[in-house]
Order: sequence, then C-alpha cells, then structure tokens
Amino acid sequence: MRLVGTIKTEKEAYGFHVFLLKQNVQNVYESFKDPATNQTAYHIWVVDEDDFDKAQQYLREFEAAPTEARFQHVKEEKLKGPVIAPTAPRIPRRPFVLTNLFILICSLLFFLDLMQREKIAEKQGEVVAELSLTPIQQNLLFDYPQYLVDMEKFFENHPIASWDDFKKLPPDVEADYKKVEQEPTWKGLTELVVTRSMKDYSDIPPGTLFGKIRQGEIWRLFTPVLLHAGLLHILFNMAWLWILGRQIEARLSFPKMALLILIIGVLSNIVQYLMGGPTFLGFSGIVVGLVGFIWMRQKMAPWEGYPLQRSVILFIVIFVLAMMALELVSLSLQFFHLVQLSANIANSAHIAGGIIGILLARLRFFSRRSK
Repeated sequence: MRLVGTIKTEKEAYGFHVFLLKQNVQNVYESFKDPATNQTAYHIWVVDEDDFDKAQQYLREFEAAPTEARFQHVKEEKLKGPVIAPTAPRIPRRPFVLTNLFILICSLLFFLDLMQREKIAEKQGEVVAELSLTPIQQNLLFDYPQYLVDMEKFFENHPIASWDDFKKLPPDVEADYKKVEQEPTWKGLTELVVTRSMKDYSDIPPGTLFGKIRQGEIWRLFTPVLLHAGLLHILFNMAWLWILGRQIEARLSFPKMALLILIIGVLSNIVQYLMGGPTFLGFSGIVVGLVGFIWMRQKMAPWEGYPLQRSVILFIVIFVLAMMALELVSLSLQFFHLVQLSANIANSAHIAGGIIGILLARLRFFSRRSK
C-alpha cells in the first residue's frame, strides 16, 4: 500500500474513495490527527502501487474541484469489479459500557421477577402467579391501574389453588371476579375498536390515563423496556441489543447513545400504552428503533461505517410485518366475535420505535464522534 495524499473532511474522503473504486483503483482511507491544525483529517492509500500515479492525478483534480459530480459518493451496487470496503476511519475499541449495562439490568430484573413469580406460585398457587403482577412489575410497568390493585385484593381474599378450582368458582365469587375484571380502565384504542363501544371508556374515573405517572412515578415512561416475559423473549432482545448497541456505542458518545435509547424507549412506550394499555414489556421497541437508526445513518452518512447488513434489516422488517399481520388477525377475530384471541404483542412499540429511530438518525446531533 502507498499513501496518495490527505483530504480534510470525512465526507470528501469517502466520496473520493468511492470515485477511485469506480476507476478500479482499490484503496482505503483512514483518519488521523493533523498535528499542525489539531483537527481530524484523512489519508488515502492505494492498495496496488501501480495505481499510485493515476490516483495522485485524480487527487489533484479532486483538490481543484471537489464538488464535481463525479467525486460525489455513489451507491455501492453501481461499482464495477471487486470492492475493498474502507478499513478506516478505524473505530477504536472501547468498552461497551451502556450496552453491557442494559443487558445486565434486564437480566437481573428478569431473574428477580422470575423468583418473585415462583414465590407467588408456592404461596398462592399457579393461578395467582399467572394472573397477577409481581412486585417488580407493579413498580416498573407503565401503569398499575386500580383494576389490577383490586385483582390482587381479590386473590388475597379468595385463595385459589389450581386452575380446576378457578373454573369451578362459587357463583358469588365468580361474580366478584368478573366485577373486578370489568372495572372501567384504560385498555387501549385497540380494545375500543374490538368492543365498538365507548361506554367503558366514558365510565373511566378521572385521572386513570397515565395514572401512576401523573402521581410522579415518571420512571414508568421508560422502565417497561427493562422487563421481559420469558427466556426466549429476553434472549432475543438482548442478542439484538448486543449486536446493534455495540455498533452505535462505538460511534456515539455515552450521553448521546443514552439519550437515543431513552427517547426511543419513552416515545414507543407511550404509543404502545395508548394503543394497547399498560401491561406491555420488553426491549424490542428500542431494538427496532436502533435498526431504523442504523439504516438511516447508512443512507445519510455511509462514511460512518455502520456494518449492519441489509439482510439483517430485512429480517427485522419482516418480523415486524409478521407481528402486525398476526395482531390484525387477532383483532379481526375479536371484532367479529369469532374467537377471543389476543396476540399479546407490543407491535405498536415496534412500529413507533422504528419510525422514531429513523427520525433521530436524520439529526446531525447523532452523527458519529470524530474521536
């Protein structure tokens, strides 16, 4: 390899790099700190020394007119011949503090929640363990409305050992359970579509919507993302966080990545709550948001070097569309009173997260740091 010259900005370096590839001149570019200006600049290297003179001539032409159309970057699929992806600007190795921190927190909360549910099952039975919330969920879900509080009290006053007992409740006890179950509360706009009635919503007590958040428990805007419903659920989300989080954390500062995750989490949670009520959980809304963010950064600033493959992005898109289709089928069956089947998928958070991630990626604030 041989050094051809220096270009001041990353965008221009990438454009010239791609131009050389179009001329079948294999090359790479890398960042360095210019001691004269103390600014980041970019070296252009040719792989084959036989291309050195040609590349230098192109560089002189580029320096004379860098805004010419031929020097503006083009889509990779238009290039001819083998392409050597730029090995630079190299992303320095850093400890992925935020990514690892979220994985650790989610994992700890998952196992603590699992232990609490096992304790409830031992003390009150499997029915209560499945139909009630654990203390962690009571405090970290988006809301803990009155009907869920009353459900806890119902199980305290009416011990139910097994599902057989639950199916054979005395008429008066069954009436009490249905009364609690049908208490007016916010269960989301999708429930309104299914029931085709405003009656239950007009009877909701004032202050029910965003109830606990209105009382000052603002952490609930974000904390549902830290909870997971099962082993496959958390493994899926944490695997994707590990893949996506490290790519972003290598390019954004800790505060910017934290802000990115916070915004996606809060806004996607709000959308999911408005659409489906308070009992949702999981990191997948943020996962889809990170995919949308990387996809848009790849389009807007390919020189930032996000390595996420198109096949991965396509997989996530297909996953979200499949979940949407499943949810629509479930709602249709309920709407026409064919089957009372709930998909129990927080797909509104997926869609909202993806859109929010794309929009945030368009902000210059979230461009890759130079150091």
